Amino acid sequence: MKYNSDILRKLHAELYDILGEVVRVCNQANIPYFIQGGTAIGAHFFEDIVPWDDDIDLGMTRPNYERFLREAPALLNENYTLQEFTTEPNTPFYYIKVRKRGTHFVESEWVGLPIEQGIYIDIFPYDIIPDDEALRVAQRRKVGFLVNAFMAKSTWLWRWFGRANNGVVLPKSMLSCAAIKIYASLHSKAEIYNTLKQTLTQYNDTDGKYYNIVRMPKDMISVNAIENLEPRRMGDMTVMAPAELEHYLRSHYGDIQKWLPEPLRLNHAPEILHFGESLYTERSRSISVVIPLYNKEREIERALRSVLSQSLMPGEIIVVDDGSTDGSRAIVERIMTENPNAGIRLITEQNSGVSAARNRGISAAKGEYIALLDGDDWWLSGYIAEVCRMMEYYPDAEAYSTAFHIVSGDRLYAAAVPDSEGFINPAEEALNHRYPIIPSTATLRRSAIIACGGFPEGMRIGEDQWLWVRMMQQGFRFAFSTMSLVRYSREASNRSAAIYRSEQSKHSLEELYSPTQEPTLNEYIARIALGKAITQSIRGGTEDAKRAIERFAYTRLSRRQLRRLRLLNALPRPLRTFIDGLYASLAWIIKSRGL
Repeated sequence: MKYNSDILRKLHAELYDILGEVVRVCNQANIPYFIQGGTAIGAHFFEDIVPWDDDIDLGMTRPNYERFLREAPALLNENYTLQEFTTEPNTPFYYIKVRKRGTHFVESEWVGLPIEQGIYIDIFPYDIIPDDEALRVAQRRKVGFLVNAFMAKSTWLWRWFGRANNGVVLPKSMLSCAAIKIYASLHSKAEIYNTLKQTLTQYNDTDGKYYNIVRMPKDMISVNAIENLEPRRMGDMTVMAPAELEHYLRSHYGDIQKWLPEPLRLNHAPEILHFGESLYTERSRSISVVIPLYNKEREIERALRSVLSQSLMPGEIIVVDDGSTDGSRAIVERIMTENPNAGIRLITEQNSGVSAARNRGISAAKGEYIALLDGDDWWLSGYIAEVCRMMEYYPDAEAYSTAFHIVSGDRLYAAAVPDSEGFINPAEEALNHRYPIIPSTATLRRSAIIACGGFPEGMRIGEDQWLWVRMMQQGFRFAFSTMSLVRYSREASNRSAAIYRSEQSKHSLEELYSPTQEPTLNEYIARIALGKAITQSIRGGTEDAKRAIERFAYTRLSRRQLRRLRLLNALPRPLRTFIDGLYASLAWIIKSRGL
């Protein structure tokens, strides 16, 4: 994950805040500790947190770890909490996390767990490991299995024999999953915890030469290095580190470098990040969020609260009620009352369609940029921050978008999107079955929207692609981020594309065609129009579909879509849904088998 620079600065400040509290407690209780892993790399090369890192890792030998576990809860300031199985039994972590209350740092696999989920630093127990390599491997394998069984008592993260939490599926064979499932079902969490602890500590009375976290094959630190800790500068603090720090780092990481290639700059990439306060920057204040609303009382609170939960807050939030007849408006008014300083505005209009609602919000907006969000969908907490980072990296773009996941019932799966960040051509990507921009992923320069005439009012299907084409025709640039920060709900109520009525619009996809523009753009227009016509035909729009067949017969890259449309439109209307489903299934089989 690439962090927005303002967010990363704030996160590092919070991490140092927690570290300072842990060091204070350790000094007060005379409990030795040491930095390890990526934190040690930061101290060695930067005398700071590694610039792209988002956590801090400490280690303690087992006796010191047990003392900290016993004594720290009474010594920690009330703004912090020590999380471990003995203090919070629902935790999936067998080691200590010291978290800051009132903040949120939630990785995808832990979303929804009933535990404290604040920003944290990790504290790992270090135990003596055997000098014999075979014994090390046996111990490590057993520990790895028990750690998985321990986690399985809180959540399931693998493909087989359970539903992975929040759609996160970690690699594991069917046999391994079966073993974990059986073992976890036969033992209580406390029993697994005690067995794990016994296995981790079984060599502590030996004369082994190394300490380790045990489950990590290369995280070995010599007994001498831990018994002779050395002070190291880290930010404005002095922390303790193993002696011969560079030797430990090279043993653990191999050929360590100060500046890793960008693809290797790994971090935790939380799905939810919030600092417990509304954080604004000059860039984030330049963004106005526009949410069109029509009869979405089941979804609008989720959408609106996803904006209020952003780690960087936008300048304003405009909800345009397009004549809702349910309780949608009352929900928005309640949230406005609960959040009087969030900059929420509610505009009420007669029902005129989603394009008119968006245009009304864009007209009323004060920001230089418009972030679109449909009332059915929602953002993860880093969306605005990522858009601000993209503005910093790609200042010449007029449109910014991110990857997204599709939610269908209780299933979550990644949408087909480009596989790299940067400037993209939406037409070329779509013709290769990659979809870099949908309304809820899009943040657009307001002046560019106005220059294109806004969204095409009265158009019910394809109104967003119409605007993308207009923007491409005027030479506006699109920048894309591979971070999946948007959730698109496929089953939300009142999706406009799910309801067919003949369009009453002065605009059409046909008007976008020009023989003098790039053939790729004309092919993209045909792809959009034929896809729209298939939907219209299935829902009874026979004449609309017939016009599309005639107008877009020029296509060379969407001949299969054209044949499909001709077939559907020749059928009696009651058969079209069934035949189209059958056609789609056969096409998938043929494609998947390479026929």
